[in-house]
Amino acid sequence: MRTVTVLLLVILSSAFLLRADDEKVAPEVAQAISQGDAFLARKDFEKARDAYHRADKLAHHTCAYCFLRLFSLERNVGDLSAALDYAKKALAAAGDNKSIAALAHLVRSTLLTEMAGKPGDKKLKEAEEELRDCLALDPRQVVAQLDLGIVLLKQMRDAEGLAELNKYIATPGADPKAIAEAQRIIANPIRGREPFAPDFAFVTLEGANVTNATLHGKVVLLDFWGTWCPPCRASVPMLVELHKKFANRPFEIVGISSDHDEVTWKNFVAKNQMAWPEYIDLSGKVLAQFKVHSFPTFIVIDREGVIRFRQSGVSQSTAGDLVDTINKAIKKPFTAESAPKETTSNAGSRAPGNGTNSISAGGPRGNGRPLQPARWHYRSLPGRFPSRIKLAM
Repeated sequence: MRTVTVLLLVILSSAFLLRADDEKVAPEVAQAISQGDAFLARKDFEKARDAYHRADKLAHHTCAYCFLRLFSLERNVGDLSAALDYAKKALAAAGDNKSIAALAHLVRSTLLTEMAGKPGDKKLKEAEEELRDCLALDPRQVVAQLDLGIVLLKQMRDAEGLAELNKYIATPGADPKAIAEAQRIIANPIRGREPFAPDFAFVTLEGANVTNATLHGKVVLLDFWGTWCPPCRASVPMLVELHKKFANRPFEIVGISSDHDEVTWKNFVAKNQMAWPEYIDLSGKVLAQFKVHSFPTFIVIDREGVIRFRQSGVSQSTAGDLVDTINKAIKKPFTAESAPKETTSNAGSRAPGNGTNSISAGGPRGNGRPLQPARWHYRSLPGRFPSRIKLAM
C-alpha cells in the first residue's frame, strides 16, 4: 500500500526537478540548488536549507524547484506543517507550469494522508482534493490515480476507491509492483485502510528478538523517532504515560530510533525513563519496511498483526487518538490459535547465538553493530512544537 511513498521519492529526485525547465533556471539559481543538493546528500539539512533559501532569493521568490526540495527536507526532519506550507508555495511559484503544479498537489496529498490517523480525519478529504487537482492539471501523474483510490478507501468510500484503483491498473505505464498491490487491495478492500504489518525482525541492544511472531497477541505501538527531532522529544512524556496507563495489559511500546549516535541515543533513553524495548535502526532497514519518511510516526498494530492506526506528526489530539485505538484493540476478541508462523526471513535476521525469543522492557544495553548509519540534523524551531502533550485519561 505504501508504494506511493516510494514512487514519490523518485519523483522528487534532483534530476526530475531540474529536467523540465532547465533553460528557465538562471545559472546562479541552478548553482545554489546544486549546492543544496550536495548538502542534502550528506544529510546536512541546515546547510541544505540555507542553500535552497538562497536560490529562492536569487529567483526573486519564484523558485518552485526550491520549495519542492524544502518540502522534502522538512518532511524528513519532522516539521510537517512547514513541509505543507512549502508545497503550497511551490504551487504558487509554478505559475503556468502544469507539471510542476501537479507535483506540488501530489506531494502535499501524500503528506496529508500520512498525517491522517483515522477515516474521519479532514486531512483525508483535503488529500483527495489535492489529488483530483493534480490529475486535472497533469493526467500523466498516474501515481495520483493509485493514491486517490487509497485515500477514498481510507474514507470508507469503497466503491469509489475500487473504481480509481481499476483505472490505475488500466493505465499504460503503471508500475507492475503497484498494479499487483492494487489488485490485492481490490480483492480485499479492507486491507486498503487496515493493512497487515510487514514482516520485520530485529534484535534490541539488550539482546531481545522482536518479530511479528513475538509480538503476536499484544497490541503494539511502534514509535519511529529520533533524539534530533523536536516533536519526537516533545512526545516522550505522552509515551511514558501510555506505558503506565496500559501496564499489565496485553500492550507493548517498541521504539525504533533513526539516530546515528548510540551514546546520545542511550543517554536520552535513560534520562527520560523510556522503560520499553528500544532499537536503534542504524541500517535503516525497519524504517524502509514500514516506509517511514516523517518523524515522529506512530503505528498501532492489533493483536492479530493488523495496522489499526498510523499517523506522522504529533498534535494535541494524538494522545487521545492513541488511547482510543489501543483500548479498542485490547477489547477486541482474540484467539491465540490465529498466531502467524514466523517466516524464514524473520528467523534469518536474528543475531547468531542468541536464543531469546521475546522482548522485555528496559533501557538499551550492550554494544550494537552499526551498518551505514544515517545522519540527521535538525534546526531548532523554538515554540513551534508543544513542550508537552497531555494524555487523556
